[in-house]
Amino acid sequence: MSVYLMDGPFQYYKVLIDIRQVAIKIDTAMHQSDADDDREWDNDWKNSIWDTLQISPGIYDLLSLRNGVDTLLATGNYPSGKVLKVRITLGSDNTFFTDSLTSYPLVVFGPNPYFDINVRREHVLDVSSNEFKVWLDFNLHKSIFFWSGTFYLKPYIIIFNDQTTGKVEGLVIPPGASPLVEAYNSTDTAYGVPNWSGGYLIRGMNPGTYSIAVMGHHGYNDTTLSNIVVEGGQTTKAPTATLHQ
Repeated sequence: MSVYLMDGPFQYYKVLIDIRQVAIKIDTAMHQSDADDDREWDNDWKNSIWDTLQISPGIYDLLSLRNGVDTLLATGNYPSGKVLKVRITLGSDNTFFTDSLTSYPLVVFGPNPYFDINVRREHVLDVSSNEFKVWLDFNLHKSIFFWSGTFYLKPYIIIFNDQTTGKVEGLVIPPGASPLVEAYNSTDTAYGVPNWSGGYLIRGMNPGTYSIAVMGHHGYNDTTLSNIVVEGGQTTKAPTATLHQ
């Protein structure tokens, strides 16, 4: 099993997260069901086990993981089964920068240094193949908040794999518009921040038809692309978005 880390867009200079350990919970009996149809495995884990993955503990710069860029966070070998949860344990050296000089400490919110990610049935398949991969999309916009004089980190992470979700690739011109890209429909929303040349790649999107709102800065007007069809396991090429002042 391989676990990759990537970042949902966040308009700060740098975000450094101290990751100490990654573990997974597996139902080795493969008897899990979803009787209540809430898209998560039911809580009948008589044959489940927790085990840690092999990682390189340290500080990860999440804002370097944009536009489809990821990093291999953890690996391990396990018997066949179903993944129920992923647990990430954080250290205390978490920081974010608003510019190259100004930084603020991030305090992990809650009584425990770890947090669990529930696995949704359509996003993670059986751990029965020789090369099983999942991605953790760390949405920083929803993970950092300010309260009573302190910045807190309460991780909001979406888990997905490339077999059941799709990608959207596109270009925004001119690059000087410094846009934010939002892909949305009635049930899902995903974001992208184009690189210096205006290119973007949004991953982990559920199959469906989306609109893409391109929001410009520096006096550039917004625009919207419609009827962007996303299919599982495929990359959709969106039309080039041209912004005007």
